[in-house]
Amino acid sequence: MYKVLLVDDERIILDGISAIINWKEHEAELIGKALNGLEAYEFIQQQQPDIVITDITMPGLNGIELVKKASEIYPTVKWIFLSGFDEFEYARQAMRFGVKHYLLKPCNEEHIAEALDDVIIEKRSEDETRQYMQAMEATKVIQNEEVLKQFFTYKQLSEITQSNMLKLLDELFQDDPFFFWLVNMEVTIDSQTICQLFADDGCVATIGNNQLLVALRYSNDHLVKLHHFCNVHEQKIMSVTTRSFIKDQLMAIPTINEMKQQLFYSSCNSLITFHDWVSFTDLFPMKSEIEVDTIVLLLKKKRKKQAITHISDYMQVLATHHVAPKVTRGYFIHFYLLLMTKLTDHSTESSIETIGKMEEFHYASDFVQFFVDLFERILSQNERSVEYSKVVNEMLVCIEEEVENPNLSLQWLANHYLYMNADYLGKIFKKEIGQRFSAYVTNVRINKAVKMIETEKDMKVFELAERLGFGNNPQYFSQIFKKMKGVSPSEMLKSYEEKVE
Repeated sequence: MYKVLLVDDERIILDGISAIINWKEHEAELIGKALNGLEAYEFIQQQQPDIVITDITMPGLNGIELVKKASEIYPTVKWIFLSGFDEFEYARQAMRFGVKHYLLKPCNEEHIAEALDDVIIEKRSEDETRQYMQAMEATKVIQNEEVLKQFFTYKQLSEITQSNMLKLLDELFQDDPFFFWLVNMEVTIDSQTICQLFADDGCVATIGNNQLLVALRYSNDHLVKLHHFCNVHEQKIMSVTTRSFIKDQLMAIPTINEMKQQLFYSSCNSLITFHDWVSFTDLFPMKSEIEVDTIVLLLKKKRKKQAITHISDYMQVLATHHVAPKVTRGYFIHFYLLLMTKLTDHSTESSIETIGKMEEFHYASDFVQFFVDLFERILSQNERSVEYSKVVNEMLVCIEEEVENPNLSLQWLANHYLYMNADYLGKIFKKEIGQRFSAYVTNVRINKAVKMIETEKDMKVFELAERLGFGNNPQYFSQIFKKMKGVSPSEMLKSYEEKVE
């Protein structure tokens, strides 16, 4: 059973969530509840839960501060964030700390249970990996890997970590110079195999997420060996080497992130040596950016290849001008949000989930492929309706007809429209559409709101909420709107008013 701590400064929510979830059914045990961040941090120190479900906005110590402080000491704890406010930036901060689940209040049992199951699956996988590693710690190779991993993983290096690294480097290289080689590949390769290949150079490797990090003795022919290694493997390999160091230069060694940045614009099977390293800039080139309206027009004309060419060509411009990966990442996330605002007929995606995925992209090619897949989905969306079953097509018709009905739900549709079992309808809808019924309805409503903003004059946010089934809760409507579109409805209304003027 995985131990769960629940944190919220509203007791009614705290008691409500603790009561509606069947914790044992999810292989979990609710071991405690806390009313604020400080109380939660003390509980974590005493009980060390496996999972923490927490609100963001709390007095004393908010959710972001809590995960930051607790993760430094208890990095294996998994987090699920709850929020009742417009906290899109908070969600992005949470992602940087590894938080993958961000639920907007009010959230029902299904949403919480689904997030809990995902976290437990991830936790179980990590536990199995940790148990395996513990069983192998008796060997010297595994011990060396762990030292190297800790040195490159933790931002704040403890004296023990530095001492262990110095001992390792002294044991491997004595006073000889050494360098590091970072390899990203599609398939994992056993670290002991790498050590055997480079045994004469005094090698130790650590592997995680298809990532291989090697410390090698510096020699005149090391590049020849590395090129040979990359050439004999057919799968996608991108790698980078550092300059040479001696053990007294421990703090001058670049971080994993600095090495990975050098790979951002690289192509498959490339080896970037330290002589090829570039200095990145946060400034955009003078060349005009991608025109969103141009992409929209090309997609409407079904010219996907031309649309992709615009994306890949501009990516090449950014690469040529050495624009920092974080800036490029931010640009294409913003471009995606603008595009989805324009393509309201095709937008059935939750922007915050998609942004979370885009934040994880390591290479420029990941962004290009993302837009290839996105454009393919957009162009095929209109054609897919003929593939749906009769029942699902009837459900889609009902959504279009009843989208303004505040009572529209899966249960309402089952009882008043199709007269069928709601559970069955929910399962077949998710199977064919790829989304839960409630999520799809929300997307349709928000996309219709964008159309109304574009076509109707003097529209107010509360009017949009009333006309699109959100009843008398314009605040909740605004939260959902910004979560999906990246801007609030009032900001979009203001933008269109300014265009008219």
